[in-house]
Amino acid sequence: MEYPRLFSRGRIGSLILKNRGIMMPMATNLADKDGIATQRLIRYYQERARGGVAMVIHEYTGVDDVDSIPAIHNLRIARDYHIAPMEELVDAVHLYDCKIIAQLHHGGATSNPNLTGRQNIAPSAVPIAAGRPVPREMTLEDIRRVQNKFIAAAVRCKKAGYDGVELHGAHGYLIAQFFSKYYNRRQDQYGGSTENRARFLTEIIESIKEKLGDFPVLVRMCGDEMTDIEGFLSLQDGLEIAKVLEKAGIAAINISNGSSLNADANCEPFSYQPGWKKHVAKAYKDALTIPVIATNTIKAPEFAETLLEEEICDFVGLGRSQLADPYFMKKAQCGESKEIRKCIGCLYCRERVLRDGLPIRCAVNARTAREVEFDALKLDGNGQSVAVVGGGPAGMEAARVLAKRGFDVTLLEKEARLGGTLNIADKPPFKDKISRLVDTMSVQLKKQGVKVRLDHQATVEEICALKPVGVVIACGAQPIIPDIPGLDGDNIYLAEEVVSGKVKPKGRVAVVGSGLTGLETAEILCQQGHQIVLVEMAREIGPGIFPAIRNDELSRLLPYNPAIYAGHRLMEANSQGVMVENLSTGDRRQLKADSVVLALGIRPMIELVEALASALPYGKIRLAGDARKGGRIADAIRDGFEAGYTF
Repeated sequence: MEYPRLFSRGRIGSLILKNRGIMMPMATNLADKDGIATQRLIRYYQERARGGVAMVIHEYTGVDDVDSIPAIHNLRIARDYHIAPMEELVDAVHLYDCKIIAQLHHGGATSNPNLTGRQNIAPSAVPIAAGRPVPREMTLEDIRRVQNKFIAAAVRCKKAGYDGVELHGAHGYLIAQFFSKYYNRRQDQYGGSTENRARFLTEIIESIKEKLGDFPVLVRMCGDEMTDIEGFLSLQDGLEIAKVLEKAGIAAINISNGSSLNADANCEPFSYQPGWKKHVAKAYKDALTIPVIATNTIKAPEFAETLLEEEICDFVGLGRSQLADPYFMKKAQCGESKEIRKCIGCLYCRERVLRDGLPIRCAVNARTAREVEFDALKLDGNGQSVAVVGGGPAGMEAARVLAKRGFDVTLLEKEARLGGTLNIADKPPFKDKISRLVDTMSVQLKKQGVKVRLDHQATVEEICALKPVGVVIACGAQPIIPDIPGLDGDNIYLAEEVVSGKVKPKGRVAVVGSGLTGLETAEILCQQGHQIVLVEMAREIGPGIFPAIRNDELSRLLPYNPAIYAGHRLMEANSQGVMVENLSTGDRRQLKADSVVLALGIRPMIELVEALASALPYGKIRLAGDARKGGRIADAIRDGFEAGYTF
């Protein structure tokens, strides 16, 4: 077997697990407004169980719907009416020889008073972050009441058929607040020493074990909060707490990292490399005798195998890799690792859930959390010819899905390799994960028998010669060049040309537009030694970019001290640079630059669409990706999947 350690059996308490891959808890926003498990949520988890993980630890599940409602669609098991839907979830996962654990949660100071109508409660009256509501310090009566809610929730879980529970003591939630010297400033038996700060949790553990007997209790905690503020947990602090929890009888410990003020150490942007925090898990593995589960930015089974080989942990925690490809484990076991679609670290999933309050989705997997509507593919192609124009992410995905349905697919790509704009998107620093996405999608096309014609500009005549029953047009878009004086000058360049290395601007460079493409272009130019002027119409640079990605990019760009002109509109370009207008005051000023780079977005190319519409009146024409509407990788792959699924 290619990955003998990954596919060896393991034990957590009384549970025997078929392999060492465990799906980590990630919020989904798929429950209904009462916290009840929906069919969409059930199918989402069932798909991951079917894909081969040994155990699912599902998303944080509220034990209290009075003092703790962090989000409208927070899954809960706070009432008896939650049990029956949870049993349906458990049964759906158990069908595939997969264990399931409920992660029990209380938000404490992180709850949303707008949803509860009450002041938050916490160990001490310390807000979770600056500007957030000040919670009420819990009385001893409050403490016992909330402990009983955890215990009652565990009883409900056992009734529903769960294989165990995990108590959520990470990421700044209530249990983690008790652990913390920063948030817990109590002077009684629940504050001060390590044993006292762990007491809130150890009493819950002892009561669950007393009530439920041989029912595994796991704990998730941040092994190192990696937050440079006095009172946040260091690695040594965490180890001391973990030893207390082990003594209390937990079956396993699930190591995460970060804190309420450092979420990136838990769910990292793309610049973080696999294994960057493995020293934390290793410290727990060496210090404890109970099994250690740990995440480590795992993108590939080879790395998961290495972690087990190096005894970093006993079980590998698979998070976003399960969003990108729920069949990660099954493909690895069957020798199909090259077909695993890997997470690209774009944080699209986190952006939707945390910023937008929307159901979870994945940029590279259009079926994530949509398994109900995108059930089994119809195998109705019957060898009919279909043409796909464009080999970018939308075109590749459409071709893959159409081929799986049994169509005879011909993909025409004008460049010498597949990937389209992904072959530009992978050039900035730390974007190598996008190159691997292109490689994976290419392998999938080959497996499905798609006929790929590279270095091939599609014509109406050639497409018609294929006698297709339809055409998917995913031929991309072209950069926007506004009708502004001077943009036809010799010192004007496009961001795509700079990133790909086709052109090399000279001297001081004005980059106009500070979306992600603009910021990445500026970073590349800075690394090449250019001085940079950033011009952006919005009030701040990086408009619309998810803050974790924006901040990560700026952490590398700002040390170069670029001149930033947010809230300014480009009025003219000339040999001396650019003329801009302050949108607040109307004042104009000349910004000195030797070269000007435009990063102003893209617009669809409609010429081929119009030509085909008249030439193929009998066929179907579907637009996908940038050919339909400029967007992100997530938009392109979703468009391609939907075009192939509904064709």
